[in-house]
Amino acid sequence: MKIGRIVCCLFLLLMGLVIINQPATLLAQDESPTEEKIELSTTYLKLEGTATDYFQYQIELMYHGSEARYFDLEATGPRGWEIYITPVGEPGTRIRSRKLEPREKYPDSVNVMVFPPAWLSPELSPEPGEYTITFEASSEEISGSIELKAIITAMYSLGLAPVGGLYNTTVTAGKDNYLSIMVENRGTTTINNIKLSSDNPRGTVAWTVEFSQSEVDSLAAGDFQTIEVNIKPSSRTIAGDYYPLSLRASGDQATAERLDMRVTVATPTIWGWVGVGIIVLVLAGLGVIFMRFSRR
Repeated sequence: MKIGRIVCCLFLLLMGLVIINQPATLLAQDESPTEEKIELSTTYLKLEGTATDYFQYQIELMYHGSEARYFDLEATGPRGWEIYITPVGEPGTRIRSRKLEPREKYPDSVNVMVFPPAWLSPELSPEPGEYTITFEASSEEISGSIELKAIITAMYSLGLAPVGGLYNTTVTAGKDNYLSIMVENRGTTTINNIKLSSDNPRGTVAWTVEFSQSEVDSLAAGDFQTIEVNIKPSSRTIAGDYYPLSLRASGDQATAERLDMRVTVATPTIWGWVGVGIIVLVLAGLGVIFMRFSRR
């Protein structure tokens, strides 16, 4: 019995020592130095769009340290691209630094805004492909970075419009009548083998429409080509309005929206003078008749 009591006492003594020493151990762990670092992450590492789109990446910053720090923020990318950083929910505010508190349960966030140069000029549109944007946060010896990807896809758009913006023209029957139109590449990538064609207005026959250049080998993004169109209605065409004279442009990668023109056909000048002469003769004849009857 005595031995059992001794064993129980020793066991209870050991348990007490463990309970007493446990808080001290936890305290020692809490007082150990914390490794200072910053972690960067994003939900969407790769974004896809055309050269006329913009790309927005939300970056989460998790700072592990002992005290608050200001971190310098920087985002770089391909030459000519516009890239800047904004607070989440404040798109009009551009920032270059951010104060971060340590041991936060939830990370801080910023937005990286990326604009390809096509926003400034279509001629500067980057070729389709994958482009890298690097975001970095640093404070003295602490730094972190993340690489973001912008995937540019091709956008094809062909435009056809009259020079001067007028969608109606006046022509003379039986004569050559010239109209200037513009074929424009409104997309972000070259369009090849552009062909022009036309459809005569409804109810007309024997009209001819000729292009000074019926084919364009290629048209780079943002470029345009001015082409003369010769509209020659038949000499038998009656004066009046005719609609639509449809002009078309179609390339390997895109087709322009049809250009419909209203054509007003005027009487040839010689027939106009003939008409004036007939009117003068009729008036003269009426005058002579009036004079004869007035004498009687």
